[in-house]
Amino acid sequence: MVAFLFADTATPSPGTLGITSLTLGNVLAVVATALLVFVSVGVIYLSTVEWRDRRRRGSPSVRS
Repeated sequence: MVAFLFADTATPSPGTLGITSLTLGNVLAVVATALLVFVSVGVIYLSTVEWRDRRRRGSPSVRS
């Protein structure tokens, strides 16, 4: 049922870009890619903030 909502069976006219149908798989792929990029940027940001804080304090944290 959900795939039916995103499916468009019309043939593209010659002047269009050819993007006429959004399938559920395409939507999920875009959402998964966006989440992967968001989480990756968040991890890099938090790692950088922690590194800068440790450097500012002058003593690296030792975990046992």
